[in-house]
Amino acid sequence: MASSSSAVTPLWKYDVFLSFRGADVRHNFLRHLYDALDQNEIETFIDYKLGAGEEISRILLEKIEQSNVSIVIFSKNYADSPWCLEELEKILECRQTLQQIVIPVFYHVDPTHVRELSNSYGNALSEHQKKISSDKVDNWKRVLIEIADLEGWHFNDTKTKRLLA
Repeated sequence: MASSSSAVTPLWKYDVFLSFRGADVRHNFLRHLYDALDQNEIETFIDYKLGAGEEISRILLEKIEQSNVSIVIFSKNYADSPWCLEELEKILECRQTLQQIVIPVFYHVDPTHVRELSNSYGNALSEHQKKISSDKVDNWKRVLIEIADLEGWHFNDTKTKRLLA
């Protein structure tokens, strides 16, 4: 008699979802990362795969859900974008509910600036606080800290370093 499992294994459409602030990384680091993933036949979702006129916010959130792994590229201006922070909320939700793997990459930003919400991250959140509800910004802070505390990678001009949780 075959045993049945109560757990449902999600069927992933994408191996990897890339979350990033385009102005910081689109034409350098991101291009190299995407090309390396593609050359290794890793099905990767990147936002330029969206068709013109599609409702981007809803579709991006669906793409996150359809991905086995999310790579979050924290860069200097990542937290300036409310949309990046919305993506990050969804990524953490998928980590908790779908066991999605999340890998933070700190690109030309000190990981402690993200974890401690200081420097450009603190400044961006202070600006958001002026326009967006405190509850929303407080949740973004919590999500930033939680994702930044995961095992990941730190890239700067002089070296690459693996960060352990």
